[in-house]
Amino acid sequence: MPSIVIGLDIGTTSVSAIAIFDDGRPPESVTLQHNATVSGLPNGRAEQDPSKLLNSAVSALQQISAACREADIAAIGVTGQMHSTVLLNQQRRTLRNVITWQDRRSLEPCENGVSPLDELLRAVPSELMDGTGCRLSPGYMGTTLFALQRLNELPQDIHSVSFVADWVASELSGQSPVTDRSHAASSGLFDLQNDGWQPDLLTAACVMPDWLPDVRDSGERIGELTPTMADATGIRAGTPICNAIGDNQASVISSLPSGDDALLINIGTGGQIVWRLPSFERINGMDTRYLPAASRNQEGLFMLVGAGLCGGDAVAWINRTVRQWLSEFGCEVSEADVWMYLNERLTAEALETESITCEPFFGGTRVDPQRRGVFEGVGLHNFTPANIAAGILHGIAESMHAVYVSAEGRRPHPLRTISMAGNGARRNPLLVDAVSRCFGVPVTVSPCQEEAATGAAMLAGVHAGLWPDIDAARQFCIVEDA
Repeated sequence: MPSIVIGLDIGTTSVSAIAIFDDGRPPESVTLQHNATVSGLPNGRAEQDPSKLLNSAVSALQQISAACREADIAAIGVTGQMHSTVLLNQQRRTLRNVITWQDRRSLEPCENGVSPLDELLRAVPSELMDGTGCRLSPGYMGTTLFALQRLNELPQDIHSVSFVADWVASELSGQSPVTDRSHAASSGLFDLQNDGWQPDLLTAACVMPDWLPDVRDSGERIGELTPTMADATGIRAGTPICNAIGDNQASVISSLPSGDDALLINIGTGGQIVWRLPSFERINGMDTRYLPAASRNQEGLFMLVGAGLCGGDAVAWINRTVRQWLSEFGCEVSEADVWMYLNERLTAEALETESITCEPFFGGTRVDPQRRGVFEGVGLHNFTPANIAAGILHGIAESMHAVYVSAEGRRPHPLRTISMAGNGARRNPLLVDAVSRCFGVPVTVSPCQEEAATGAAMLAGVHAGLWPDIDAARQFCIVEDA
């Protein structure tokens, strides 16, 4: 009987599960829209219903296990949207909706006219954040917890906090939530250099140390599937549950080739550009993040990340805007029809002419949340949907290249190849072409679909003993096109 390892990704819009076999057969995968986003909230709020997230995760596991009944499940790895905030009471029940990385309530002015984020940054010397690898920003757990207190929205019976992937792993195993370094650092409160929660940052953000989860190695076994969850998923009770990792790190594990001459551009809802670092370094405007070890007998590395950049949300903007304009004239057009129209008219030549240029930061950036999109080169006749879309695609590529150039001596050089991952890359070949022309090197789209779930499965498989290291696992992860 073949063995498999399952990777589970709790994403911003969907939940994905993938099963990787140890006998070389193609992986099986399932993706479900979780529809957990809460509507009707004030502008700038981004929340999700935790019960819908958990139910979708259970459904995905049930479906993937049903597709692999003849295999032994060696372990379940988990990943998910970083920076998310889950508030729990003493019984580990959620106290309110999950607050996601897209939340901007920390930018709302308080009674004194100052936003919680500005107040927090004024209280925190910049050098205090150096060891975290990032700057406190909207949507980060540390920022969100401070904002909840300043806006009088923090539940009185809070007992602990968790990241959404860690919380799902906790629900599967019946254990109190723990976390790993990749998630912990995404809070803005964890010192990667000293490998611990930063006490002065906790004080500044008014975060109680006993709220925070223990930090354990990425991908290590943290518990076993409970009988209740076994009944719900069809997976054997006692199946090892592995410590969750951030979705950014999971995508890097599955999609960034070995070596120092490559980088990864991930286009999901947002966009990131990533490359490895052998040791901890800080570069202005980029995050330094933890990268889990490639094998059980190695130490973890680090990676430089240009995060919070424009990505799939910018591509989706043109579709949504076209449909909104038409709707105001009483013409209802489907999302699929708009994509069909654009794909028919978008050509490589349209990208090369660059008749319209665009800075597609419609929702701001992590460094500058108030930044907005800009179109230039608009004439009397060229502001067409296809030209706008072409400008956006080129603008996304340019935003990635600008981050690469700004890193100067700490970037891959010579750069020989770029791997692109995420549905935004897979569904937009002209974006891949734009990136290749911007950087002047070949670009390949990752052969792994559902890259984050795949990375979580690979790491879990290494810790379960299916493979000696990540490189050995990668050869089992290619999904054949339908």
